[in-house]
Amino acid sequence: MLNLELDQKVVLEDQFAIRWNAARSWMKEGWSPYSDQTQQAALQLLEDNNSFPNEREKGYFLDPAWFVYLFIPISFVRYPIAKAIWMMLTQLSIAASFLVGIKLSGIKLNSKEIFISCLLGVLVYPMVRASLSASMLPFFVLLTLLAIQLALSGQGSQAGLLLLFAIWINPVAIFVAVFLLIYLGSKRDNSLGRILLIGFAFLLVTTLILFPNWIQEWFASLILLEPGLDWLDTPWMGIARAFPGAYAQVAIALHLFSFVLLLVEWYGIGGRNDRGVQWKLMLTLTVSYFFNPYSDGALFLLLLPAYYSVFKYFAEKWPISGKILLWVSFFAIGISSWTLVPDPLAGFPKEHALIILLVPILIVLGLQYFRWWAVASPKALVESKK
Repeated sequence: MLNLELDQKVVLEDQFAIRWNAARSWMKEGWSPYSDQTQQAALQLLEDNNSFPNEREKGYFLDPAWFVYLFIPISFVRYPIAKAIWMMLTQLSIAASFLVGIKLSGIKLNSKEIFISCLLGVLVYPMVRASLSASMLPFFVLLTLLAIQLALSGQGSQAGLLLLFAIWINPVAIFVAVFLLIYLGSKRDNSLGRILLIGFAFLLVTTLILFPNWIQEWFASLILLEPGLDWLDTPWMGIARAFPGAYAQVAIALHLFSFVLLLVEWYGIGGRNDRGVQWKLMLTLTVSYFFNPYSDGALFLLLLPAYYSVFKYFAEKWPISGKILLWVSFFAIGISSWTLVPDPLAGFPKEHALIILLVPILIVLGLQYFRWWAVASPKALVESKK
């Protein structure tokens, strides 16, 4: 009910309407998700509901055809209620991502601290903006984090099913998938790769049966809207803009350096103990963030395990100071995410670049500071003293 009220009062881009409309138009009218009729219906839907389309999509459905499957059930619900439901799912996904991120990090928090983290995490500016725009990203980042949790517990098949859908909305999950494939492969477990291949083949065949020309139509829509690479806006590109005379060279160098760094860290994953594997996973998540194609603040959720891991290592060495610093940084990030945006309630503009860049850079520095502690040391110093 609160989301219904907010949706009527806040004028913001709508990332849900296009998917809902694509599924409904196909079910009721038999229109292709990529047709001009479907696009016009989406624009009309947005206009009628006091919203506007995503700047990149412009009313076009740009996802692979199998995403229509996910939105068919909710397409039977009247649009305002359907959007309010999806906004609620987005908010629950954000809270659940904090919970899963805490569990993946292994930090020791009591139930009250976990509850406060999940509750206040939903109120951080990028998360509020994602909720009001009915963003797709939090839900699929949650699938990525759950896939990691399942894979680390030896459930590669289930992890593969989640990654099968997560990769298309959260492209940086490709790096996570490669990490998990290497990790499980070192344990002679090929279930994740097998499920990814079988699942992709199944989705491709079924969508070709239901939407015979969807691949051509999909690429035609992508080329029409994105003929070049101007749409790319990764965090590394934000840093490269500080060097306008060598922008392209600096951007390419930063992306290449990050990719090589991942390749180096992935080497020998199978020979590491659990603490070493966890540290490399956290670095993978953080470096992957810098490949975020639209610098979307909602992808901060992917940084949560690494963020909490830094303070876990800190608390292992200095328990009281570590806990204090965790909460000081938590509130500092939350408050600054609102104060850095000029007049945030006036249209909820994009997150400030300082937040998008500074937080992951500090996490990388924190992980590097505790590298030996996590990778070379067989166990935490606190445990060895006991």
